[in-house]
Amino acid sequence: MYLKLSPPRDMFDYCLQVFSSLCSNQFALCRKLRDVGGAEDDDCSVKSSSGPARTHAVLADTKPVKVGPRVIHTEQFICKGGVDTGRLLDISRKKLYTTAKAMGGNVLLDEQWDCSIRHPKLQKHEFKVTIRYSATVARSFFPDGQRPVGIEAAKGIKGLMTVLDRQVELWC
Repeated sequence: MYLKLSPPRDMFDYCLQVFSSLCSNQFALCRKLRDVGGAEDDDCSVKSSSGPARTHAVLADTKPVKVGPRVIHTEQFICKGGVDTGRLLDISRKKLYTTAKAMGGNVLLDEQWDCSIRHPKLQKHEFKVTIRYSATVARSFFPDGQRPVGIEAAKGIKGLMTVLDRQVELWC
């Protein structure tokens, strides 16, 4: 038994139904991403920050021997699969600490960071992460904290993170 369809009209209706179903699924996904939070306008993003500038508890009650300039370190990472923001913050802070040591400092004071994770429109499961880490370079008799401040406020994206690209900017 064969089902007889009139080719022009029935095929058109079938294609129209499949296309409209696909479009409604895409619109529902966009609405869901927008409503979940972290999305502004049509740009899907997750933002987190350490809050106001602060010094590690290890150095809070100490007086530095010498205070240097404020240094701002900005890095952009392209990650695939997920984003471990805590790990990326640690990498950025270590790079900033290396710069501070080259300037004659051995501690970072008044640390502050902010992080933005954006999902590029065309690449699936890839994220553009921008971290801006700033601190004041100083010299002290006490050791540095060696961890980013306010790391518990870092928001990431679950998954196995692979860093595909890294770009660094440094401002004094």
